[in-house]
Amino acid sequence: MKRAAIKLSAVAYLGISGLLTLTASPVWATESLCDVQEQVIFSCSLGKKMVSVCASNDSSASKGYLQYRFGQKGALELAFPDLAESALASQSVQARTLMFSGGGGGYLRFINGQHHYIVYTAIGKGWGAKDGVAIEKNNQLIANLECQDILVSKLSEEFFTRAGLSVDQNEFQIPGID
Repeated sequence: MKRAAIKLSAVAYLGISGLLTLTASPVWATESLCDVQEQVIFSCSLGKKMVSVCASNDSSASKGYLQYRFGQKGALELAFPDLAESALASQSVQARTLMFSGGGGGYLRFINGQHHYIVYTAIGKGWGAKDGVAIEKNNQLIANLECQDILVSKLSEEFFTRAGLSVDQNEFQIPGID
């Protein structure tokens, strides 16, 4: 009888701790502009709007897609590149990892003519974490929108290699870091 009571209390504890874990995670922490059948590579809220990078589940150097999305759920303002055009990510997206004292980071640069949309995440000693999207026109920073909530990011050298992305030659500088 004692053994059954111990087993029951362990199950009850696991059930309660699992319930606490579920309720402790904010619902909006997992929101993105990606569809349920896509991988969320990067996503965060920018206030009333959101930025997400979505990939097909079969995304690789030779197939699938990687797309930058900006706007609100159900009201996208920008989705690039156009998925109707069968361009591989390697043709319009560049990537790079970053090294900083006490940290590091990475970013994806989506190249749309004169406009570049750069999603980034980084952490460094003395300035902490920086995450967001920078917008450049003709290689000049015209806007920097910082993440306002919990960031979802799978930006890494491993992901960049698997997706077949070329190394960004422009060496993006995280805004606000001197």
